[in-house]
Amino acid sequence: MNSAKEIIQMLNSGDYLLQKEAIESAPNFKEPEIVDSLIDLFIKTKNKMIEEHITDALKQMGGSYTVEKLLRLLNHEEARVRVFAFEVLCKIGNDNIQAIIKEAENPDKNVRKFIVDILGALKNREAVNVLINRLSDDDVNVVQGAVEALGNIGDVEALKKVIEFLPSAHLWVQWTIIESIKKVNSKELISDVLKLPWEIEDIIFDSIFDMVKENGELENIEDAINLYTKLSTQLRVKIMETIYSIYLRSDKQKIEKILSDIRFFDEIKAILMYGNDNQKFEILKYLGSIEDKDFISFIKSKVFDETVILNTIKLYYISDTFGKRGLIRVFKYFNRSKLVEYIKEIFKSDDDILKLSGLKIIRYNNIKEAADVLPEMIKEDNLLPEVLKTVIELDLKELFDRIYEEYFKVKIDDTKLLMLECMVQLKPDDQRVVALIKDELANELLSDSHILKLLQLIQKIGNKEPFRAQLEYLVNHPNMEISIEAQDLLGS
Repeated sequence: MNSAKEIIQMLNSGDYLLQKEAIESAPNFKEPEIVDSLIDLFIKTKNKMIEEHITDALKQMGGSYTVEKLLRLLNHEEARVRVFAFEVLCKIGNDNIQAIIKEAENPDKNVRKFIVDILGALKNREAVNVLINRLSDDDVNVVQGAVEALGNIGDVEALKKVIEFLPSAHLWVQWTIIESIKKVNSKELISDVLKLPWEIEDIIFDSIFDMVKENGELENIEDAINLYTKLSTQLRVKIMETIYSIYLRSDKQKIEKILSDIRFFDEIKAILMYGNDNQKFEILKYLGSIEDKDFISFIKSKVFDETVILNTIKLYYISDTFGKRGLIRVFKYFNRSKLVEYIKEIFKSDDDILKLSGLKIIRYNNIKEAADVLPEMIKEDNLLPEVLKTVIELDLKELFDRIYEEYFKVKIDDTKLLMLECMVQLKPDDQRVVALIKDELANELLSDSHILKLLQLIQKIGNKEPFRAQLEYLVNHPNMEISIEAQDLLGS
């Protein structure tokens, strides 16, 4: 193709193949008339493939003229044309950034929204000032787009100005401001947000409490107080979540020292002693979800005295099954004497989820005194893996015989393997364990993964000699991993 004239003729031909060929060649030319012809064809065509080819071609061509031409299409009557112009400008807009910036003052609010979104996609710092000006736009969608664009650009000084709008901004804009600050990940900006003169009236509840103040009756007082109680509890949980998150990724001793001089956990303790049941439940449910042992120990020392423990137990016994599932996880904060006293009650329940949580608490706190509940639970298939895990972690050798007896009643291979692993952990050199593993290895129907697990159990047994013949046979196994493992065991 030798000339722009030829390309334009092919674009106007109406023949799909010729048009496609011309579009693919168009990026080799920069003439404005080719840009005009491509855009005209896009507007006229109903062929989706042609639309896609033209979009790709203009992204490759770019150029100041193309930018100016596409800007005029942002208020086109057809949505597909507006979207086309927007998509290409998000790619090539930096070829004529000043033309785009100029359109930020367009009288059409929809065009202004397109412009701030394009500037956000381009991430060009030249746009910072015009985006800041759009924070006072009459249209909330434009304001939100400007905030998001500034977040994409990542200019910390600009976002400081954005923060000034946070308390009074529309709820959508408030959310976008926070998300934009998160993108930049600046401690300074986070500090600026926290230090704003926040008051309850600054947020959405302003209008709610104004309504009650102006139109409420005697009957509404209790509801207003309950709303405050609910909100203040949720806020405290959010603060605890924040503290815990920072605790996990920071110097734990330093943060404990900071917290020791703050009365926040005294407030938590007071709620768990004197608050209503809903407040207690929300806070205890969150505390139960914490897994870090150091933080649990810290919270225990700051919050869980005898009174709080008794209040928690009372709340547990008046709760429904769902409530109990949330509260039982808090038992790990109890003093050992109280924990032993109440942990056995858990296993009288018919709820397997409660029992699983109880097993986890037994392991977490190393409560061997509660081990007498385990023998009967060995018979419960749903609980068996966790029961065996508990037996291993607490090293309950006295349960070996019981597990051995139950082993012969089990039909599922994976379950038998778990029981065998438990017996190896408890008494690795017991001749009964050796005999069971030998019998298992004699099964020619075992999967490769099952054989490998048995070999790993043999690794834990001191005397490998009883397995010699089987290991020598497995050295020639077609599975290389099994062969190597068997060879290593023979060598050891």
